[in-house]
Amino acid sequence: MRIVIIRPAAIGDTLLTFPVIESLRARYAPDLHITLVGNAAVLPLARALGLVEAVCAYDEPRWAALFTTQPSGLDEALGGVLRDADLVVAWLHDPEGVIAHKLRFFCVKQTVIVPGRPAEGERVHIVEYLARSLGLTTLSAPCYALRLRAAIEPDLATSQAARCLVIHPGSGGARKCWSPAHFAELIPMVWQRGYAVLLLAGPADHERLDTITCLLPAPPRAEALTTLVDKPLVELAQRLLSCSGYVGNDSGITHLAALLGLPTLALFGPSDPCIWRPYGRAVHVVHTPDLAHLPPYEVMSNLQASGLA
Repeated sequence: MRIVIIRPAAIGDTLLTFPVIESLRARYAPDLHITLVGNAAVLPLARALGLVEAVCAYDEPRWAALFTTQPSGLDEALGGVLRDADLVVAWLHDPEGVIAHKLRFFCVKQTVIVPGRPAEGERVHIVEYLARSLGLTTLSAPCYALRLRAAIEPDLATSQAARCLVIHPGSGGARKCWSPAHFAELIPMVWQRGYAVLLLAGPADHERLDTITCLLPAPPRAEALTTLVDKPLVELAQRLLSCSGYVGNDSGITHLAALLGLPTLALFGPSDPCIWRPYGRAVHVVHTPDLAHLPPYEVMSNLQASGLA
């Protein structure tokens, strides 16, 4: 059984397809070959977890040929991935049927083409929505954690001797981000509880990280504060699994922490957690429409109440 999944999306949205892919594997195993076409940053993690057999970055030029009914010089490269697939799942908007036409051209046996998110006003979790589009059921979120292979086992050599809380202050959008000044107030509270802090930053988070580190007082001990900057998701997964908890905004890394089963506190502002809540067995959400009005002491209280600190 050859399945091609096309999921162009941000890191977090792509990660939320992982439970659905696991359900596909359970349905069609053992003779199954899945190719995931999507966000290049996520693809190595999907391979390392053993979720898929092959990957292809959606930003490669060949995928532009999906959106035209006219013959294209890119069709041959596209056909190398799609031709003779038993099932192609395209979580894409296709109101004119252009993508469906192109998949028929490549003699795909079965297709599922649906928008990549619920319709406006449909408040269903994205994992349930994607699974439902394929007639699948997934593990309920309170029971879910990605089944890991040796490639993603905790890096014991980098584990903190003390309890360690991971903090990621960034996100894909400014309105989704709690203030760096508030994170800088929260971290000393975490230290007072005897936790070390691992502070994460991706390529878009450098300014936030600099602001936080400038505002922080000196750590109570050298190992109380470490940073991890611009690391690939496979390495981040490895480090997350060696820590005791996580707090962050509505971001891809927050979804990764939750999917790995790490106790996670997610700070939600404009996004609807009914649809986008992190998916995992130990997730707590603080939701306020305007994160600017969420005080650090309230986040700390939620950390303590949920057993994360």
